[in-house]
Amino acid sequence: MEKTVQTYKALTKICLKARELTETNSKYVKEFGLPILGKTRSKDYKKDIQEYFDSLHQSILENFFLELFASFEARVIEKIGLAAGEMKASIKKNYRSNLPFQNFEDKFVKNENDLSSLNKILELLNGKIDLYRYDQLKKVVRFRDKLAHGKRFHENVLLDSIEDTHRLLNEVLDEISMYLMNKDI
Repeated sequence: MEKTVQTYKALTKICLKARELTETNSKYVKEFGLPILGKTRSKDYKKDIQEYFDSLHQSILENFFLELFASFEARVIEKIGLAAGEMKASIKKNYRSNLPFQNFEDKFVKNENDLSSLNKILELLNGKIDLYRYDQLKKVVRFRDKLAHGKRFHENVLLDSIEDTHRLLNEVLDEISMYLMNKDI
């Protein structure tokens, strides 16, 4: 996840520099191959450049957010899958085969197959992680849903920043690790 944030920061800086160059010298519109070439009138030039780069920055943010979130989701599922394997092994080791539920141990333990959606992961984490972080994570999931499903949700969910989201996701992963070590999830 760290590399994603570093790449986002670098690309954002490049975008800002390209915006500055383009606003001060129109030759960069052509040199950068901006899709506004020939569509801007001289009196609206600066406004058109600003709108283009605002839109580009938003696209960069959304794409890197999705990459960041996908990495987070994969790590959560991996952690839960590893813990599930340990719990299943413990059940098989500690309970005799003649006990009534021993044959159904897989159904007693959550695993990655049980967590096929973000909402199921949220349900599992409810009450297990800090309430403020949980509420912030729900907000991040709503933002992800908005992006991943074609923005059809029409919900105006805004993130503080990629950096803050990265920090939150790392904190949630740390809490998950702590609880899994204690077998509370």
